[in-house]
Amino acid sequence: MARTVKILSVILLVLIGAGGVAAAAGLPLDVAPLKKMEGHHYYLGYNLHADLPHNKISSVNYQLRGGLLPWGTEVRVIRVLRNSLLFEVVGKGMRYRYEFHRKTRQSVPLAEHLGRVFLESPDNLKLQVAGMSEVDKDGIYEGRVKPGMSREAVLIAVGYPPEFANRQALLSDRDWSYWISRFSKMVVSFGRDGRVRRIKGHY
Repeated sequence: MARTVKILSVILLVLIGAGGVAAAAGLPLDVAPLKKMEGHHYYLGYNLHADLPHNKISSVNYQLRGGLLPWGTEVRVIRVLRNSLLFEVVGKGMRYRYEFHRKTRQSVPLAEHLGRVFLESPDNLKLQVAGMSEVDKDGIYEGRVKPGMSREAVLIAVGYPPEFANRQALLSDRDWSYWISRFSKMVVSFGRDGRVRRIKGHY
């Protein structure tokens, strides 16, 4: 009995400590651990599509036109907020708010999601792109999906599909669902060879 009480006391102290950190930062429990990103430099793991009029990007990564932030771009995280992360493009001074969509937060830990977006080094990504086919590279540099592209190239060109709309086993799924906007959807279908066979939706 005494051992059980001791274990429960330890668990309670851990929970109180975690809650205290979050409370001190004024952040939800799922966001508080991200505070360590502030002030650090990262590199975009894939193309982001910004809403230029509002200088913001959704974790859904809507496939908007005209606001492409290329993969490998060096950025600095300025501040982590309750529902977003503020970062700037190094050397250009442009700032963007990366918003945590409610459904993203319900589907995957934010730290895991952001680990795909913000890389500590671009070296492996550069080597990966360098070894890709011409159609892969064209799609990546245009920020578009094109027939014949590999799954890996699609991930860099237009980002990971929203976690809440796709299964976890992405590299074996035949269809990936994206949103072009809040009201328009795109489905990328792959053939047995793992390359884009069809793109459905206004794109």
